[in-house]
Amino acid sequence: MKIAIIPDIHGSTYWRKAVNRIDKFDKIIFLGDYFDSWDNEWPEQINNVIDIITIKKQCPDKVDLCWGNHDTSYYLDEKCSGYQFEHELDIKTLFNENAEFFNVLYIYDKWIFSHAGVSEKWMSCADIKTPEEINQLFKKKQKFFNWVGPDIYGNNENEGPLWIRPESLLMNSIKGYNQAVGHTEQKKTPTIVSKNKHKYVFADTGNHNYLTFIDTITKAINFEKIY
Repeated sequence: MKIAIIPDIHGSTYWRKAVNRIDKFDKIIFLGDYFDSWDNEWPEQINNVIDIITIKKQCPDKVDLCWGNHDTSYYLDEKCSGYQFEHELDIKTLFNENAEFFNVLYIYDKWIFSHAGVSEKWMSCADIKTPEEINQLFKKKQKFFNWVGPDIYGNNENEGPLWIRPESLLMNSIKGYNQAVGHTEQKKTPTIVSKNKHKYVFADTGNHNYLTFIDTITKAINFEKIY
């Protein structure tokens, strides 16, 4: 399966580079954080997300949308950095009306795609046995997806798939799965870490200007700089 990964949008439009080549991929997966831009003005941000949701509706079997912590910040009313109080109602309304098109994670060929990653400790706290249960859990017990603390950045093995940081994820990741995540900006380019016979792709960068491509059959992982 050929998969294009689009991490942390934050109002930018670089995702269009992948969607314009949609026929070349089996899946295009957005890893969340669609709002709270430090660069793009309003209403560009919300129009951008409306376009993404529209593409999901047009290609429901090919495009997947993950929740990010900057999205559930509005949807679950748990404010995080960059929260746009002046646009709160518009963003909440958009997510409430389109929540059915988003999930916490997607699993293909033993790869987990989520905003931040899934740890064993968090699954134990949430009382679930497999990652396949996570999307259903989000619909029933959303409190398990809130920030845990005390570390303000989420560097805690008990943090959930919207908050955990790479260091904690690598210390306590679930067995049997590779993982591809956004959430934590890498210095220059996306990063690949190999540990315990698994691969971990940290796809987000400071300039939000890279796409990641994973072929689950050939096991090739490639990056493309957009600008």
